[in-house]
Amino acid sequence: MPLNRTLRRLALTCAGAALVLVSLPAVPATAKPAPSGDPDVRLVVRTSTRAAGAAVAAAGQREGARTAGRVRKLRAVALEIPRSSAPALTRALLARGDVTRVDLAHRRWFSETPADPRFPDQRTYLDAIEATTAWGRPAHGSSGVRIGIIDSGADVTHPDLAGKIAGTYNAVTRGTDVRDVVGHGTGVASVAAATTNNNEGIAGAGYDSSLLVAKVADRTGRIFTDDLAAGVVWAVDQGATVINLSLGGPTSDPLERDAVAYAQRHGAVVVAAAGNEGTRAKQYPAALPDVLSVGATSPNGATRAPFSSFGSWVSVGAPGRGIVIARPGGGYEKADGTSFASPLVAGEVALLKGYRPDRTSAQLFDAVVDGANVARLGFARGLVNFNTSLDLLPPAGLPSLVAPPPGNTVSGQTTVTATSSAAKVQLTLADLSQLVAVAGGTASASFETYGLAGAQTVTATDCSRIGQCASASASSTTTVANPAPQLTAPADGSDASADTVTASAATSGGAVRFLIDGEHVATDSAAPFRAALSTERLTDGQHTVSAVQCRSDGAVCDFGNATSATVSVARLHPQLAGVSVSRLSPGRDSRHDKTTVRYRVPGSQEVTFRVRNSAGTVVRSERLGQQSAGEHTTVWDGRKNGGARVASGEFSLEISTRGDGRAGLATRTVTVDRVKPKLTDPAREFRTVYPKDDGYRDSVGISGVLSEPVRWVRVVARSAGGSVIRSPRVKKEPAGDLTVDWTGRRGGSVLPAGTYRVRLLAQDLAGNRKAGPTVKVRVSGKSLVRRTGSETVTARDSLDEVFADECSLVFRHTEGPRSGWLGYYSSGTCTSPDAYAVGDHQVRLPKAARYGKVQVRALGGRGDPKFRDSARVTYYDSNQNPSSHSFRLAPKTATYIGPRVRATPLLYRDRVLRWSTMTTGTAWYDVNTYTVRFTYFVLR
Repeated sequence: MPLNRTLRRLALTCAGAALVLVSLPAVPATAKPAPSGDPDVRLVVRTSTRAAGAAVAAAGQREGARTAGRVRKLRAVALEIPRSSAPALTRALLARGDVTRVDLAHRRWFSETPADPRFPDQRTYLDAIEATTAWGRPAHGSSGVRIGIIDSGADVTHPDLAGKIAGTYNAVTRGTDVRDVVGHGTGVASVAAATTNNNEGIAGAGYDSSLLVAKVADRTGRIFTDDLAAGVVWAVDQGATVINLSLGGPTSDPLERDAVAYAQRHGAVVVAAAGNEGTRAKQYPAALPDVLSVGATSPNGATRAPFSSFGSWVSVGAPGRGIVIARPGGGYEKADGTSFASPLVAGEVALLKGYRPDRTSAQLFDAVVDGANVARLGFARGLVNFNTSLDLLPPAGLPSLVAPPPGNTVSGQTTVTATSSAAKVQLTLADLSQLVAVAGGTASASFETYGLAGAQTVTATDCSRIGQCASASASSTTTVANPAPQLTAPADGSDASADTVTASAATSGGAVRFLIDGEHVATDSAAPFRAALSTERLTDGQHTVSAVQCRSDGAVCDFGNATSATVSVARLHPQLAGVSVSRLSPGRDSRHDKTTVRYRVPGSQEVTFRVRNSAGTVVRSERLGQQSAGEHTTVWDGRKNGGARVASGEFSLEISTRGDGRAGLATRTVTVDRVKPKLTDPAREFRTVYPKDDGYRDSVGISGVLSEPVRWVRVVARSAGGSVIRSPRVKKEPAGDLTVDWTGRRGGSVLPAGTYRVRLLAQDLAGNRKAGPTVKVRVSGKSLVRRTGSETVTARDSLDEVFADECSLVFRHTEGPRSGWLGYYSSGTCTSPDAYAVGDHQVRLPKAARYGKVQVRALGGRGDPKFRDSARVTYYDSNQNPSSHSFRLAPKTATYIGPRVRATPLLYRDRVLRWSTMTTGTAWYDVNTYTVRFTYFVLR
C-alpha cells in the first residue's frame, strides 16, 4: 500500500521498520517462500439498518471477503477482498435491498515532517501562544475533560503519559492494546496532555486533561478511514470533549465525514492537522465543515512554517517547528509538522472546557478562533492565544438587576439596568434582548413595551467581550400596562362603499395594526397612525374595523386590548381577468414595452383605469367612460400622466367603476424593470479552443456572474475582421454563476483560425438586454495526432519510496549475476508470515495534450528454480491510492506484461505514472528493469 514521504520517514524515525539499503551484498536465499497473492482492497458497505450488518458481512464471507470491522452506529461494515474480486462483490452488494452504498476505504497519512536535530526550549512556543500565562491564572483544566487521540496508539507506560490515560481502543484489532510501533501517536498525545508540573519530561498543553487513545494505524503504519471512523466513534462514546486528528489525505471520504459529524452532533470539538503540503490544496478531514483545522507556524508564531498547508479553509495557526514530543520507550525528541501543531490546539480546547464546563462545542470553537491573532499568516486567523481565548469565555459571576424594581408596572419605553464586573451584560425584557457594554460597573438598555401586556420577565446575564454569555442569569418580573389605541376613524355605523376606508388611531407610541373582521390589512408605525383599507374583496354587508397596539416592528401586538367600529359595505364587483405581460421594461426596443389589461364589468358602469406605485400614489389615471357589461381591454405602456416613463418597482393596476351610486374596484400587480441585467467577472475555461471534432477542447466554457434571473443567454463572438457569430440561446438561467459553452463554429462549420472577442449576451424576464465584458479566445485549426512511446528504466533508478516491516527490506544487489537488480525481500532478515516489502516506482511521461493508454512491463524473476516466490505490481491512481489494475510477477525470470489501461485516471501531477511492487509473507523477488509503454496525443 502506498504511503506518502512523511509517513515513510516517520516509520524510520519512530519504529525503525523501513530500510532503504544501497550497495549491500545480496541476502542469502534461505527463507521459505509463500505465495504473495492478489493484494487486498477494503470496501466500506453502508447498510439501511444496523441489524443488516451481520447479513452483509456473511454475504461477503461467502464471496471470499474477510470482515475487517464494523462501525455499528454509522451502519458500516468493512470487508477486505482480493482486488480482482472487488468489482464483482461490489455489484453483488449493491443489488441487495439492505445495502445503500459501497465505497473504497480511503487511506490517511500522518502529518509530520522530518525532525530538526536541534532541541529548542519548549517555553519558546508555549510562551508564544500564552499557554504559560493561562496556566498561571490558574487554568489547569480537569481530568474529567478528555482528549481523544485518534492516531497510531501511544506508549501508555511512558513517564509523561502514565496516569493520564482514561481509556484505550485498538480500532484495527478491536481490542485495547494501543502499543505504538510507529511513534507518532505517543508524540501527539504528549503535546496535547503530557503530565505537567511533575518534574518529569515536558508540559502538555491541556495540563490536567486526560487522554483517550484510539489506535487506528495498523502495524505497517497504514490508516484506513473505516478504522479512523471506528476510533472517532469510540472516543466520542467514551466522553471525549475534543477529538484530535493529526492525519489526513487529499480526498474526502463519506464514512470519515459521517464520523466527524457524529462527533460534532455529540458535542465534541474536532481538531485536525491541516497537512504538510505547503500549498492551498485542501486536506481531509481538516477541510470538513466545522472542523478546527490547524496550520503550523515557526516556534515563536511570527511566520507560517514553509511546509504547512494554508488557505482560508485552515482555521488557525499554532507552532509546528521544534516541538518537543515524548518517544515510545521513554525519552524525548524534537519534531516538526502540523501533526504537532494540532494537539496544541486540542489541549487549548480541553483547557477552556475545564475552565468553563458549561460551554458548548460551538462556543469553545469560537473562543479558540476569535482569540487567535488577526495576523493571518495565510490562514483564516493567525496564531492561537490560550490567555485571550480564556477571556472570551463568560465570567462565572452573576450581575445584579437594579431597574425596573421587581413587581413594578411599566409602559412605553422602559430602562433595564444591572451592575456587573463583566465586560458585557445581556439584558432582556420579554423576547427583546440587547448585549450592552459595562461602563463604570453598570449596563443599561432601553426597551419598548408596546404590544406587551401583563407579567414579563427581565433578565441580566454576564458575558465576555465577544458575546459568550454565562448559563446563569439574574431575573425578576415586571408588569406591562399600555393603554389601548383609540380608533378615530371610521365612525361606528358609517358607510364604506368607496374603494377604500380610511382608518386612523391615536396612541402613545409603537405601531398600530388595522384589521378588518380580525384579519390584518395594514400597519402604520409612525404617528399619525393612518391607513387606507381596501374594500375590493369585501362582500356586501357589515364588517368590523379594529385597531391594536404593536411594537414598532409590528412583531408583537396586544390583541386583547383593541378598539373597533362597524362599517356597512355596498359595492360593485368588476373583475380584472389578467395582463399580457407581468414584467415590463418601458423603452424603445419593442420588448415588453407595454401590457394589455383584460377586465370584466357585470353591468353598464363608468370605468376609470389607474396605476399606483408601491407608496399608493396614483401615477396614471385614464377615464375609459361608460362601458357595457362584458369583457374589455386597456393598455398601459409604463408611463405616467404626461408621458414620462415610471421608475423600476411594483405597480398596482386598478379598474375602478361607478354605477347606481356604488363603486367597484379590481386590481392586479405588475413589475416594471428598467434595469438591464449585469454580467460580471467574465472568464474563459481556457485560452484556445480546437473545434475539430476529436474530443479535445472542442468547446470552451465562457463564464460570468448574472445579477438577476434571465430569460435567455447566448455567446456572441466577433472576429478581428468584424464578423459577428451568435451561439444558440440557453434559456431560463438563474442569478449567480453561469457558464455557456462556445464551440468555435458557425452552424456546423469551423470558424477560421484567429483570435475572437467573446462575450455573453443576456435578456432578463422584463426584456432588458445587456452584453457583458469581452474575453479573448483563440480558435485553432490544429487537431490531435496520436503517437506511441516507450521508456525503459532500471528498478533502482525508478525507485521513489520504500516501505517494509522490521523483517523485510528492499535493496540493490551489488554482487553476482544479478548485480544492479533490485530485491524485494519480505522476511529477508527474520521470518514473519505478515512480512511485506514494497517499492514505489515512477516515470514521467512526455508532455502531451492528452494521454491514451499506458502499460507497465517488468523484467524480473526469482532466479532459483527451488523456490516459487512471486511478486505483484499494482498501478496507483491520480490520488496515489492503489487502483484496480495489477499483475503478477511469476518465479521464472522473464518479462511480465501488465494490463493496458487508460492513463489519465492514473497520472499523478498530470504526467507521472506510479506503481508499487510488493512481496508478502516469505517471498523474495528480484526486478531488473521496468518498461512503460504509452500512447499520447500532440497538437499538429
